[in-house]
Amino acid sequence: MIKPIALSATHMECQNLKETVPVLTDLLAFEKLAEKPGEVKLKHPNSDWVLYVHETGGDAPAKQMHNHWGVRVATTGEVDTAYEYIRANKEKYGIKQIAQPLFNHGSYSLYFLEPGTNGWEIECYESALRKESMARKAGGVYAPHWTMPYSAERFPGRGYVPQAFTHGTLACEDMEASRKFYMDTLGLETHQANPNVFYIKHPSTKCYVVCARRQDFKRFSPNFRFTITVGSEDEVATAHDWLKASAKERGISELADVQTNGSVSSFLVGDPDNNWWEVTSPN
Repeated sequence: MIKPIALSATHMECQNLKETVPVLTDLLAFEKLAEKPGEVKLKHPNSDWVLYVHETGGDAPAKQMHNHWGVRVATTGEVDTAYEYIRANKEKYGIKQIAQPLFNHGSYSLYFLEPGTNGWEIECYESALRKESMARKAGGVYAPHWTMPYSAERFPGRGYVPQAFTHGTLACEDMEASRKFYMDTLGLETHQANPNVFYIKHPSTKCYVVCARRQDFKRFSPNFRFTITVGSEDEVATAHDWLKASAKERGISELADVQTNGSVSSFLVGDPDNNWWEVTSPN
């Protein structure tokens, strides 16, 4: 079993960074950390999780909404306000579609599609958390993902404040095979949400991945992936050797070579449903 120290990052691809990045910074409170040709590194100030956005032009395929990412607000009223604000600014930001807020699996959420083909959710668990037990369920994913509130003064003029970058999503066909892979191979926790959904997370980080059973999901490029960090470059090499020797047994769909960039080593691995994961050493 790989022994990660964090679920540390996620990657998405878009058609045009100039169209997608303003949606993330202006509507979802992300801040730009770094930029290079074809890639922008973003982070919500109240979250440890890092988001990398890759520009691939017209080659970026449209994502189904069960491949989306999400931020969280503190109150249900903010979800309604966010819906009105984004709808009013739909043309300005090139929003392709936005759905009215609804209650779903405990959250009150709106979903929209940004111009680069990626779905986003603005969610709230205020109502569900009126039951104290909800905060302890599923590894704590429903509990607030922030220690100190992100102030409205830092995100003014919208009427809502994204408090944290909380989750990404992927699809699977065989839930038991997928859960086994995430637990016994990647060394992560899984928590059942309902008969068709479970959450994937690391115990030391609040972010999580929603894994839903689907029959019509697509395989995407490695630009759509989630990243786990292990303790050192040596651990990256050891993990790669172990996976290479047991690839068939573990249901690995693809295993790329180890890549080194300065002092950081990493490799890509495809899970049993062809979803991409990255194993990396600390930056």
